Amino acid sequence: MSCPDCFKGSIHDHGTPKGRTEHLYGYDTYVAGEPGSQTTKSSILFLTDAFALKLINNKILADRYATETGCRVLVPDIIPGHGVDPSLINHMHTLTKPVAWTDIWGQLMRIWAAIVGLTVMAPFLIFSAPTKAHAEVLRYARAMKEDLPVGGKLGVAGFCWGGYGSTNLCMDAVSEGSDVPLINAQFNAHPSFLKTPDMIVGAITKYKVPYSSAVAEKDFMLGAKSAEETEAAIRQKVGSSDEYKYEFRIHKGCNHGFGVRADLDNPAAEKGYQEAARQAVDWFNKYLN
Repeated sequence: MSCPDCFKGSIHDHGTPKGRTEHLYGYDTYVAGEPGSQTTKSSILFLTDAFALKLINNKILADRYATETGCRVLVPDIIPGHGVDPSLINHMHTLTKPVAWTDIWGQLMRIWAAIVGLTVMAPFLIFSAPTKAHAEVLRYARAMKEDLPVGGKLGVAGFCWGGYGSTNLCMDAVSEGSDVPLINAQFNAHPSFLKTPDMIVGAITKYKVPYSSAVAEKDFMLGAKSAEETEAAIRQKVGSSDEYKYEFRIHKGCNHGFGVRADLDNPAAEKGYQEAARQAVDWFNKYLN
C-alpha cells in the first residue's frame, strides 16, 4: 500500500445501505443486504479498503454482492483503528490536483493537504497494515466457516487493504493442523501489500482455491504488466492443468481503487467498476452456489 493512491477516489451516492450492523465473532459487522435476502447456504467475507465501514461505498458494494449472489455477506470492522476517515479523499484530491505556482492560495491548500495526509497515512501504514491484522482476519474467517450450514461454502472478497487478507486466507486451513481448505472462492480488486508473484502463486496452488482478480490497467501495484508476469509464473508452476481455476482481468483505463472508489462520472472508471462487480458476482455464483 502506498500514498496517495490508496486514499484517493470518489464517495458514492448512487445507493443507500440496506443492511444492518451486528456484533459478530468479536467485531461490529455490517450484514449486507435486506433482512431475509439470503437464498443460499454460503457466505462471503468482505474485506474492505483502508476506509473500512466509514466509507459508504463499501456497504453499497457489499449489498450488491448479497443481492446478486444470495449469499450472506459480512463486512467486519476489523482494521486496527477502524479505518481512515473518508474526508481524507478530498485532501488527496487537493494534494494531487495541478495548481499554478502563481496561485498562492492553491499552493497553501496543497501544503495543508500534505500535512493532513501525512498525519493520517503514516500512522495507518505503521499500525494498521494488513499484515498486523491477519491473525484476527483468520480467526474471524474460521468462525464464519464453522457457522456455515452443511453444504455451505465460504468465499472472500478483498479490496486494496483487504486484498492481502483475501489472498492469504487461500493458504489457510479450517483449523490448525487440518488440511481442509478454509476458502472455497476468492475475489480481489486492486490488492495491496502482496509479494508478487509468490503470494498469488501460493494462494492458487496450495489448496487450488478458485482465484479471481480485477486488475486496474494503470495500478502502481498489481497493474497490467505485473498481472501478466504473475499469470506466467502460475503457468510455469502448474502447466496447463485445469485443476487450478484463476483469472486476472485487466480493466482498461482504470487506476488503483477503481473497484470501490471509482469516479462514476468518468466513463472508463464507471465501466471498470461495473465490470469488476459483475466479475465478482459471477465468480461467487460459479464456485459458491
